[in-house]
Amino acid sequence: MSADNALRQSDGTVLQELSQLLRNCHYAHSYQYPAVQVGLLGHDVSQAFNATWEHLHPDTYLSVENGIRQRRICKFEYRQRERQWTPLQDCHFFQAQAHNPLLGGVQRTYSRSESTFIESPVLQTVLAADLALMDLAVGPRDWLVTCHQFRILCDRRNAGLATPEGRHRDGHDFVFQHLIQRQDVIGGESRIFNESGDCVFKATLTDYMETAVLNDRILLHEVSPLQTSSINSNRGSRDMLIIDFDLADY
Repeated sequence: MSADNALRQSDGTVLQELSQLLRNCHYAHSYQYPAVQVGLLGHDVSQAFNATWEHLHPDTYLSVENGIRQRRICKFEYRQRERQWTPLQDCHFFQAQAHNPLLGGVQRTYSRSESTFIESPVLQTVLAADLALMDLAVGPRDWLVTCHQFRILCDRRNAGLATPEGRHRDGHDFVFQHLIQRQDVIGGESRIFNESGDCVFKATLTDYMETAVLNDRILLHEVSPLQTSSINSNRGSRDMLIIDFDLADY
């Protein structure tokens, strides 16, 4: 997958502003980037992409008291010289215990995302948009990129816990948080903190492809619990696409 043909239109001013925020404040938030770029692909393309969240698998590494979560992952290698994305077969995921006190130190293996997700023009556009921001904020680099499809579930008895480990780092260089959809839920406020414990950003992501990105080496984050939004709702959910960028070490 070439990086050159995935992102055909972008607002240079928005990109510059986001890159400055990421460099100076170590986080950025946007309603329109990459939402505008994804919107150009058309409703049917986005709907087909969003539908892949219906085929996620239970996260069996979590106990019930830590929330009900479904997920799949896939990985890419990005080579800057060739401007080329290469899908990888590896579906292992590891975090140090210092970063994740709940599941750190455990070598986890998840189901690989479906080909309809991996090959979607939506994912190609989002990856290209995230890369364009990295190019401006960090400079051209080789990256190892991991895409996490998450669905956090809640019902009348159980809250939805997007971050059961609490305030934490993921153990990556940069983390992009893209909202896919919320259904019949309240809560789920995204919060970002500096090392002193001050909250530097908080917002409930509500719009399709609304995005927050942070320097995970400097900042920490958490998400408040989800509750069902109506007595008529037996279940609620929050779908997210989390994309980790790690500087390649080869």
